[in-house]
Amino acid sequence: MLHPATSLQSLYLLAITSYSLDLVSLLTLETNVLRRISGLPSPRRHFHLMPTFATGSYPTVLLDSKMFVGGLNWDTTDEGLRKYFSEFGKVDACTIMRDPDGRSRGFAFLTFDDPESVNAVMIREHYLDGKAIDPKRAIPREEHLRNTRYFVGGLAPTTNAESMREFFSAFGKVVDATVMIDRESGRSKGFGFVTFEDSNNADQFVGKLGLMLDDKQIEVKMAQPRSQRDQARSANT
Repeated sequence: MLHPATSLQSLYLLAITSYSLDLVSLLTLETNVLRRISGLPSPRRHFHLMPTFATGSYPTVLLDSKMFVGGLNWDTTDEGLRKYFSEFGKVDACTIMRDPDGRSRGFAFLTFDDPESVNAVMIREHYLDGKAIDPKRAIPREEHLRNTRYFVGGLAPTTNAESMREFFSAFGKVVDATVMIDRESGRSKGFGFVTFEDSNNADQFVGKLGLMLDDKQIEVKMAQPRSQRDQARSANT
């Protein structure tokens, strides 16, 4: 019988060779595997697998050394954060994000010299300045939006950004809601976009039938990146 850690590592390798994962899903799977191997509880996050043909060779996964650190104490300093994470390897850069008035926003970005340091961080629980913090591998903004932004079609003429935000707030924290408006008529085009803080509850509304907003059934699906939309338009012209 395989050791649990060996089984999980084998599952990880099988998943990335037998399925096509977007970057966010791959990093979520990586986090879950590393935490399970270390005996830590896995975060409640979803990753989406799309079956594809396995090539029989392991793909090259390019992961950098940048991390996002959330849940910081308001009083934590750049120096204190750098000192704490230097335990895991050489820290090249460390910046706590702040408001214009200098107040901490409660999260930071840091970059290690060696990508292996990121793995060392992810298999442990972390406490700094009396508070549990949440370090994770940083995801490029474009990739994050690709997995948290959704197309909403079939909108009623009366639906606006406010009512759409209120509706989708039942599924998680909404960071943006937009109804597309025709420039000439000033009327709704019947579709819009909603962006969540994360994709944890996407399975509750993506592709679901019977979702009603303002007495009209709506359709929700993953939003295509602008580059893919432009490519599709070019192919149809």
